[in-house]
Amino acid sequence: MRKPKKVVYYDDLLNDEFSGTKIKRIPLPKNYKYLHKNPFYRALSWFLYYIIAYPIVKLVVFLGYRVKVKGKRNLRHLRHSGVFFYGNHTQIIDAVTAQVNVSLGKRTYIVCNQDTTSIKGIRWLVTMLGCLAIPENPEEHEKFVEAIRYRIKQKCGISIFPEAHIWPYSTHIRPFGDDAFYYPAELNVPCVAMVMTYRERRFLKNHRPLPVIHVSRPIYPNMSLSLPDRKKELRNRIYEFMLDYSSGEENVEWISYQKRPTSESK
Repeated sequence: MRKPKKVVYYDDLLNDEFSGTKIKRIPLPKNYKYLHKNPFYRALSWFLYYIIAYPIVKLVVFLGYRVKVKGKRNLRHLRHSGVFFYGNHTQIIDAVTAQVNVSLGKRTYIVCNQDTTSIKGIRWLVTMLGCLAIPENPEEHEKFVEAIRYRIKQKCGISIFPEAHIWPYSTHIRPFGDDAFYYPAELNVPCVAMVMTYRERRFLKNHRPLPVIHVSRPIYPNMSLSLPDRKKELRNRIYEFMLDYSSGEENVEWISYQKRPTSESK
C-alpha cells in the first residue's frame, strides 16, 4: 500500500475545515429570497445554468479532475422524480458533483453554508445557479424549507454534504447525524449516495490521485416508521454505502488525517 504524501492533524473531527478558502462569512440579509418566481429571473437562471455554467464546469471537471463515475445507470428511473443526493465532502468541486457528474441533466440545487453566499459581488450568481444557503436566523428557516419542498415538487435534485466541512482527499467517512435526512423522510422522496474515492494514476503515480464517484441505487424512506426512525434509517443506509466504498483497497490515500496529539493541542 502506498504511503500518503502528507499528514494533516485535526483537533475537531466534526468542525475542522481544511478547504483553505478562508472566506469571511457575511450573514444573509433579512429580505433574502430563496424562491424567485419572476419569469424573467427564472429564464435568466435557466440560461446561466444550462447554457453557460453547465458546459463550462463539465469541461473543467472532465479535463482538470478526470472524474470517473460508477453506477450512474442506477438513476435512470428517477428522471421524473425529485431526489436528494448525499455525498462525502473531499473537494471544492463537490459543489458541482451532482449537477455535472451524477444527475443526468436534472436541475440540481445544493444546500450550502453561508460562506458560498459571502463572496463579494457574486451572491446573485451563486443563488441563480442553485445555492440554497442554510439560514442562521431561525426566522428564515421556514423560507429555506419551503424552497426545498418547492424544488422537489418541480422534480429537481437537492445535493447535501452532511459532513459539512471539506477535508481534501480524505479517504474516511466522518460521522454525521440524521438532521439532513429530515426532508426526504418527511416528503417520501428517494435518496442517492454519491461517495468520492480516489484511484491511482496509470502514469505519473507520484501525482495526486484521480476521483471516482460511486452512485448508489435509490434509497426510499420506510414510511411505516415514525419520522425520527425514518430519518435514522435513511442516514444509516447512506452512511453504510459510503463506508463500504471508502474502505476499499483501491481508495488511494494521498493525505492522511490524524488526531493531533493531546500534548500538541495544548
